[in-house]
Amino acid sequence: MTVSPELSPPVTTTAPPPPPPRTGAFDRLSPRLHRYGLGMLRAGLGGVFVWFGVLKVIGLSPAAALVVAVLPFPAGGWFVPALGWAEIALGVWLMSGRARAAALPVLTAHLCGTFAVLVLTPAVAFAHSNPLLLTLVGEFVVKNVVLLAGAVVVLTRPGRPEAGFTEAP
Repeated sequence: MTVSPELSPPVTTTAPPPPPPRTGAFDRLSPRLHRYGLGMLRAGLGGVFVWFGVLKVIGLSPAAALVVAVLPFPAGGWFVPALGWAEIALGVWLMSGRARAAALPVLTAHLCGTFAVLVLTPAVAFAHSNPLLLTLVGEFVVKNVVLLAGAVVVLTRPGRPEAGFTEAP
């Protein structure tokens, strides 16, 4: 009896699976570095807020006059120290890693408030009325974009592994 080619199953050959990709030292260390980097970023951001806050509380902040000049209301001598205490609290909150969902909007509002200098007193932030020519004050304010980005990264890290991202608890 002969078997017709239509009735016999096709012969298939499967190629062996490709070898796993070679990983270098950086690829092997990267997850651990990322995990430590998040902690370093949290400590650094929190430390900066505490430091700047303490300077305001003890009356030695170089930014105190700028803060008062930008306010749309008359501020008494209480405002800058109160802002300093708020910054200290924000810094400790950042370093603790607790209640991240609540910390993000508070921190975002505080950092966005610093951008008022660019809108309310542009002559102080921009040289020759050119938005591309920042003064020292302008650079001081614009660097808050980096603080805000860092805060977003630290405060929104996943709590559980998702999409291939893992982090130690």
